[in-house]
Amino acid sequence: MKLGNIGKERGEQSLANLFEIEFGKVVENIMDARTYPIDKRKIQINITFAPGVDRDRVKMVYDIKATLAPIMGGNTEFDIFEDDDGEIIIRPTVSSSKIPGQVDYRDMVPDKDGVYPEDEV
Repeated sequence: MKLGNIGKERGEQSLANLFEIEFGKVVENIMDARTYPIDKRKIQINITFAPGVDRDRVKMVYDIKATLAPIMGGNTEFDIFEDDDGEIIIRPTVSSSKIPGQVDYRDMVPDKDGVYPEDEV
């Protein structure tokens, strides 16, 4: 039996077709700039043979699995604080190098008419 014939009668579930699907995942993972470039990827094929009692029939079970490189982690910072109404506010940090006393532009709140108070400008 040739490897390409395993499960051929099953169409899209044939071993060859499943290999092409997993191979595509590996290529996509290699091209993904968010993954570690030199990590090895792997495709594992398992074929199990279960002969019948009379040895005239054999059930062949196969599965395939790709092991991919993980997406690289990262970090970010966010500010968390309570506003005057007691509501918790979470927002991305604009700059991690604040000067003491520096005002964040998002702390400037306009009046109801959309005008910033003179002392906040």
